[in-house]
Amino acid sequence: MSSSEDSNNEIDEEIDERKLIRQDLSSMSFEEIMKLKEELGAKLYKEAILGIEKPKTSRNQKNAKDLKRLNKNRPREQSSKRPVPFLGAELRGKSKNDLQLRDPRFDERAGNYDVNKFKENYKFVSSIRESEILELKSELNRVTDQEEKDRIKKAMQRLANKNVEENKWHKKQQTLKEEQQEIQKAIAEGKKPHYLTKKERKAKELVAQFEELKKHGKLTKHLEKRRKKNIAKDRKKMNFA
Repeated sequence: MSSSEDSNNEIDEEIDERKLIRQDLSSMSFEEIMKLKEELGAKLYKEAILGIEKPKTSRNQKNAKDLKRLNKNRPREQSSKRPVPFLGAELRGKSKNDLQLRDPRFDERAGNYDVNKFKENYKFVSSIRESEILELKSELNRVTDQEEKDRIKKAMQRLANKNVEENKWHKKQQTLKEEQQEIQKAIAEGKKPHYLTKKERKAKELVAQFEELKKHGKLTKHLEKRRKKNIAKDRKKMNFA
């Protein structure tokens, strides 16, 4: 059976179905018909029951009509029914995967990273850590669970270690600044400047560290801790041998 015969059979079936629908409608009252029309809608009522279909314009005809213009050199007139896109609509239409996320710390477009300026600008974070340590300390006194106490102690130690590292960095920078000033002073006076070696700088840092510990009464504790650490290292070497 050809396709034309199939389409003819479908049309005949639709005609027979609509005849049956009209017979059913003839037995219904006017109020029932109006109620059915309201439920189906006027458009669906005309297409399904009365057989009235809206004429369809082909896509090619529509495009051909849109392409018409008085002169090939003139711009094509756009329909006023087409909504104008909002500002930035082309950006909002992009998916999140298309957007490139960048970290300003490692992006050249954000400028060069100056560690000294960064440390100075965020120096206030150390005071925030100090206040957090005090809060954790008060919380530690209230808690009775041993696991929770251990967790709070670890958090306090972590914050304290960060502050110690920050203080070490700032002190080291201050020492380097003073060394640079001494070098510039010697050059200005016509003397030969002395540049510290790594060994000399390390010894100078150790002396400053011992003086700081002695000032706060922590030198004895530090030496005892260091002695135990050295004994443990020696024992480990002997067992390994």
